[in-house]
Amino acid sequence: MRGHFQLSVISYQLSVISYQLSVISYQLSVTSYQLSVISYQLSVISYQLSVISYQLSVTSYQLPVIRFEF
Repeated sequence: MRGHFQLSVISYQLSVISYQLSVISYQLSVTSYQLSVISYQLSVISYQLSVISYQLSVTSYQLPVIRFEF
């Protein structure tokens, strides 16, 4: 009878561990999703900065032409 009780306790502990692992797995998937969103946002910002850089280089090229004309 005592062995049966110990097996029940072990079974319960294993089910608790399994539940905790599933919670950790869920949290990791949420974190992974959040990181992918952040990565996307950073790529958008990087693109916008490259556009700004291009516009500045075009403006920098045009400035001497404007000065020469006036």
